[in-house]
Amino acid sequence: MSIRNGRLLYHLTSIDNIEGIIRHGLIPRAELDNFDDVADREIIGHRQLHQLDSKVPFHFFAKNPFDGNVQANNAEKAFVLIAVHRALAQKKNWQIIPRHPLAQPFEIYEFDQGMEVIDWNTMDRRDYSDQNCKNICMAECLAPATVEPRYFASIYTKTPEQRQLVSSLAEQYRLNIHVNLNQQMFSAGQRT
Repeated sequence: MSIRNGRLLYHLTSIDNIEGIIRHGLIPRAELDNFDDVADREIIGHRQLHQLDSKVPFHFFAKNPFDGNVQANNAEKAFVLIAVHRALAQKKNWQIIPRHPLAQPFEIYEFDQGMEVIDWNTMDRRDYSDQNCKNICMAECLAPATVEPRYFASIYTKTPEQRQLVSSLAEQYRLNIHVNLNQQMFSAGQRT
């Protein structure tokens, strides 16, 4: 199945952030002050330049180059993936960057137009040795503000222990959400 036909969008974060996320939602970086930050410093500066730090980024599939890089650079940490439905993004007219934000030219589109602009055939190849393909695989869908927990479709974990932790937190904060165990959605080097 082509990535274009997927139904979800994914946001990777450290499991150390999950309690705050379940309580308050996925908050834009510009509004955060105390969280486990795993992002690349160069990318953060570029995101600030284009005010992307005031938005919440999602990717179109798990195990994209961004996810792999973050997990490799933070091998001692555990991660979770938070998923939302693409239909929500479309309904709320989130924006799309059709390739990595550092790739030139930098372009940002409204949801429907962005979905048409993405080079899905290249993305489907997932050839990370090809820089163009790698950049396209890091296309983003951007929520303009905090994504409330009630909009989460599911949260994915790598181990049964992580699933239990996230499920307990969801129950504690009365969040009715599927917490899924799926090792295949995470890089092999991630801590278990």
